[in-house]
Amino acid sequence: MEPGIGKMSETKKTIGLKIKSLRKTYGLSQIDLAEKLGLSFQQIQKYEKGITAISVIRLQQIADAFGVHITVFFKQAPRPLSVRENAPEYTQPSPSPVLSKEEITLLKLFRKIGNKKFRQSVMLHIKGLVEMEKEK
Repeated sequence: MEPGIGKMSETKKTIGLKIKSLRKTYGLSQIDLAEKLGLSFQQIQKYEKGITAISVIRLQQIADAFGVHITVFFKQAPRPLSVRENAPEYTQPSPSPVLSKEEITLLKLFRKIGNKKFRQSVMLHIKGLVEMEKEK
């Protein structure tokens, strides 16, 4: 076996499991996700089982479909050592938190609003509610 092949297979499976987990969290079937991405549900199955490698571009499309940062698909990398004491500190981007059922419902409903002005109006109302909460 070539060096790195086992690790690559492990990475494909890890990413596949995270895709499956997100898909279930959002209440999507493999068919729903496939339609969002313009793929067959069989391709989604292959990704989730770690059979097929996913290109970075496709992984970004999947992250976008869920509204998460692409880093959620990767294990947290260790912080690199600084070369010099005054080197700027590296911070690992934090993965998006798992959404609650209410947040998922809100997101699904918001995405169904096709009219841009209506979407902006919803955003303004939510911002107003948050400001009212702060004033209490």
